[in-house]
Amino acid sequence: MGRKPCCAKEGLNRGAWTAMEDEILVSYINDHGEGKWGSLPKRAGLNRCGKSCRLRWLNYLRPGIKRGNISDDEEELIVRLHGLLGNRYR
Repeated sequence: MGRKPCCAKEGLNRGAWTAMEDEILVSYINDHGEGKWGSLPKRAGLNRCGKSCRLRWLNYLRPGIKRGNISDDEEELIVRLHGLLGNRYR
């Protein structure tokens, strides 16, 4: 008993994304917007799982995503908030 698989895994590309796949995904999302990840690969012409497309967009391709080291101000904020809240997350 558990979740059903998001898609049939047979025949799908796995592993590293190519630059061409990235271009196709970005172009499709720019034209049609985010959402309906389950049907996106077929409509965009990608041989990938919808979950893979969603994660690629959210973690690597989305405009405005900040990558790299945190700034001194961000580090100071983290230390200050940790001192105030401790390890709680709620």
